[in-house]
Amino acid sequence: MKKILFLVAFVYLSILRFHNYDRIPGPNHAEELLYGWSGIYLWETGVPVSWSSLPYPDKYLVFDGPVGSGPMAVPAKLYRPWLDEPPLYSLLSGGMAYLYGDPKTAPLPTSHTRIPSVILGTLTAALIFLVGKRFFSFWVGFTAMVIYGATPLFVFASRLSVPENLTACAVLLVLYFTPDYLKKPRLWFPFLCGLCSAILGLAKPTGFFLAPLAIFISLLARRPRHIFLTLTLTLTGVLIFVWYGYHYDWELFKWLVSIQGVRFAGWSGLGHIFTSPAYDIFNFYDGWYIFCFIFALFFSLQKNHPLPLKLLSVFFWFWLLVAVFSGTEQDLLPWYRYPFFPLLSLFGALGLRHIWRNPTFIPLAFSFGLLLTTRFYLSNAFRPTTPPNTFRITYLLLLSPALLYMLWPKPVLKKISRVIFVLFVLLGLYYNSKYIYSVFEIRCESISCPFGPSTTLSETRLPFFWRYLVMPDPAGLLDTNRPKF
Repeated sequence: MKKILFLVAFVYLSILRFHNYDRIPGPNHAEELLYGWSGIYLWETGVPVSWSSLPYPDKYLVFDGPVGSGPMAVPAKLYRPWLDEPPLYSLLSGGMAYLYGDPKTAPLPTSHTRIPSVILGTLTAALIFLVGKRFFSFWVGFTAMVIYGATPLFVFASRLSVPENLTACAVLLVLYFTPDYLKKPRLWFPFLCGLCSAILGLAKPTGFFLAPLAIFISLLARRPRHIFLTLTLTLTGVLIFVWYGYHYDWELFKWLVSIQGVRFAGWSGLGHIFTSPAYDIFNFYDGWYIFCFIFALFFSLQKNHPLPLKLLSVFFWFWLLVAVFSGTEQDLLPWYRYPFFPLLSLFGALGLRHIWRNPTFIPLAFSFGLLLTTRFYLSNAFRPTTPPNTFRITYLLLLSPALLYMLWPKPVLKKISRVIFVLFVLLGLYYNSKYIYSVFEIRCESISCPFGPSTTLSETRLPFFWRYLVMPDPAGLLDTNRPKF
């Protein structure tokens, strides 16, 4: 029965991620074009060409103007050779556009360049389940997978075609095998970590940061000699990156590395991450994300961790600090945070379990205030959100059994609070699913939102259940047919 439940949920969540993945986040995203253009030029000409915000000398500028034509055209300065980043993820992202025969002289369709990221996001969801099941229980793993696959911020982040989604998948893979290594240290683990570090670093240099984490684990296992294997493989990746720069233009490569090595980082970076939930360059106040983040702090700051929670906390804080050190101080570049998003979903599942076991007033007040935020995002100029007084009355009624339990600790009141909590969580997940499935229609109702060609994958639709996830006709919703909730 559990296997069937897992398979049904996994397929459902995968379709949510695939459906319209090319439209939200919006097309012509600068960070995606960065890798896509570089990759398709590498495949077609053997020399990377792309835009850059770095101060390239003028002699490397090969184009300055609108790329493409019509509503999808974007202004850009293209440089040749483009050496901002290593080539691996560019080859994946641009490689898909190359396979589809897209012209390199226009913005690349997101339906093609995002295929690697949505596949990686699906693999990440499966790994979240495996890690949660192994570290805690089937239900923690299952719940974490559902959170990751039905939280809008996590889903939209997993669609964006950036190398951090590859890092997120590899981080979970290493985390899954860490208990085995600590129990019985063998060389296969540092080999795996070193290989992953080299691959991730050749996708984006921040991927090399996996090596310090692997070294710490080897020291924790009292196997310092294993460090050399991890370092050897990681340094091999570094040397390949250096050779890549030397092959195209050594002086330009050294110049760009020297600039990127001193990018902004500072004491306000961590606070900025705490207060700017986002998957793109705009804040997105997803209550489920905030819920998971707060429980990540709650559990990781406790004393006397059991080993699974200790490892989860160490991995979370490590990648959080990587984002602080590399993602600039107050510049909203949230993809640097993507590697710890799957870890947040695991903390969120532990948080839901904690409240299920302790459905008292304060935990319920906290969860009721966060887990239905998507109801607001289901509104637009033609569709109202919950009326203010309805919100106030509903919130208080939901909390009333827990409040009464503080005065009269009767078991029946606790059971009622637990039932209300479960129903509320299910309602929150339903609204999340509805928003993820219909976000393009909600944001673009009666306005123009350009988008490129679709694929069979992006046109995937839920069988039957899709009827409950599409938005109804908006006629009269602002007056005669205004929803009560």
